Amino acid sequence: MELAMNDLECPACGGDLHDLVCAGCGAKYERVLGVPFIGAYEAEDALGLIEIAANIANRDTMSFTADTVAQVETACAEYGAAADKEAFKKGHPFASEWWFSTRYQEYLSVNALVAGVPLKDKRVLDVGAGLGFDSQRLALRGAEVTALEFSPILAANGQKSFPGMRWIGGFSHALPFKTGSFDAVFINAALHHMRDIPKAIAEALRVLRVGGMLITTGDPFRPNAATTQLELEVFDKHTAVLLGINEQIPRFGDFAATLCKHVGKLEAELFTTMLYGGRSGSGPNLTDRTAWDLARDLEMLAQRSGGLDMRVTLRQPLGEPRALQTAGILSPAEYVSWMNDEAHAVSRLAGLMPDEYIDRPFPGTHGKFDLLNGWRLPALTKPGVRTAYRRARWFLTRGEAPMLSFMLRSPSETDFEFRLDSAVVHRAKAGPEWSQIDIPLQRIAAGQRFVAEIKRIEANEDFEACCFDVRDRQLATPTLI
Repeated sequence: MELAMNDLECPACGGDLHDLVCAGCGAKYERVLGVPFIGAYEAEDALGLIEIAANIANRDTMSFTADTVAQVETACAEYGAAADKEAFKKGHPFASEWWFSTRYQEYLSVNALVAGVPLKDKRVLDVGAGLGFDSQRLALRGAEVTALEFSPILAANGQKSFPGMRWIGGFSHALPFKTGSFDAVFINAALHHMRDIPKAIAEALRVLRVGGMLITTGDPFRPNAATTQLELEVFDKHTAVLLGINEQIPRFGDFAATLCKHVGKLEAELFTTMLYGGRSGSGPNLTDRTAWDLARDLEMLAQRSGGLDMRVTLRQPLGEPRALQTAGILSPAEYVSWMNDEAHAVSRLAGLMPDEYIDRPFPGTHGKFDLLNGWRLPALTKPGVRTAYRRARWFLTRGEAPMLSFMLRSPSETDFEFRLDSAVVHRAKAGPEWSQIDIPLQRIAAGQRFVAEIKRIEANEDFEACCFDVRDRQLATPTLI
């Protein structure tokens, strides 16, 4: 079914799009894996590109069906009405699954926020739609849904699962839609994945018609004064993050900035689903859904951590120009062409990475980029050593030295493989004693950026058993004996 595209707008100049060609600047956009993708990746999308690559291995198994979504919705309703919830969990095939509690909390949030909001036949945008589970929840309520997704893999799989809704590839900080195109915008558990939350919220409000509503759910937040160290400590043992999924815990101010800037033009309702330390900061946690006033409670919330839902009604246009994308470095179609596997896609990114991610000191300090590439926080008990989970990467530049050398140890003896730009160039065993690893670099040209990867072959459910230590990395000349 071909769906209308007359509300699309070029994110490079704001011109109208006709058959994915901009009438203003002439930019041409493509269908990528069958989904129109409006925009290009920028250098600031580096962490998101690593996340996309992390899903490549699962690309053929990631899907939902309309029946599954309907059944989960029914299970959530029945669970909510059940007098004995533990008994219900034990006796229901969905309720006993590990993911059910998350879906149930999302169900509660969405139901609470759309109460009294008619969605039937309304034009609704779901930003960060993923595989379309939440988009289909909105479609079940009668909405005419457009699902926007940053990852070509997720968008393509979502379109296969839910072909009745419109799928668009694009970017939350520069939405490819005309101002005032939608009656409602939903962002479920996705804002904290986005690179610029204030811009994403501003863009969501721009594409709303006056009187329309932005609803966001499921986002964690930290105090404004807390550094990213708090976030890094939370994710130090988070297996999905260490394998490339770009989770964040943004500052509360990132969510509030756009709302405060346009306070006279909108009505903002804030709700916490968790508030650590309660209102005082030293009391019991508030685990019930709690409403807050933006003006009255802003300062208090900016000093807390928790989980946030928002419902924002647009009372008048924001009056700001749309955000533009002007520094694209990689087309989604080209990135998809690299997706033979995760290692290959990541290796091709080396030449596009911002300089701050190349030749980082080792063991060095820590940042989100290190985390997504498998490196855990430096441990005071292991000076000069960095610990990694299952696989770890360095983004380096080949100098004159012909060898990459380092020391490696593992809790138990196991097999490792070593890659340069996705090609396996060496295999070795390592155990509790330090092993010297030397990787010849002759396949890498002098001055070339490259990715070196260490991968533990044997999988294990025990987290610590899947970790390994590395020290003494150097680009070296072999010693002659």
